[in-house]
Amino acid sequence: MITIIADFDVKNECVDEFIKLARECTMNTKKEAGCLSYKVFEGYSDKAKFTFIEEWANELAIEKHNEMPHFKKFIDAIGPVLNCPPSIKKISRVTVIR
Repeated sequence: MITIIADFDVKNECVDEFIKLARECTMNTKKEAGCLSYKVFEGYSDKAKFTFIEEWANELAIEKHNEMPHFKKFIDAIGPVLNCPPSIKKISRVTVIR
């Protein structure tokens, strides 16, 4: 399993638009083969900071996701609502620690 953590710093005046775009992307992504979990979180003290925590079966599932029309639409649409490019980190669990 591969986990992706993606952080987004959204312009304050664009939070509602980002949530709308994230909702559409999330609803479609959850239907994809290989998507084990796809959750969106907002900052506890800063409601303009968002984090996606995604769990994928394997690298192929991520590659297919990155080519999906709904994901490409999301990526194209979020540029103007962000203060800076997203921070994206790909991680995997340490299997000897449970």
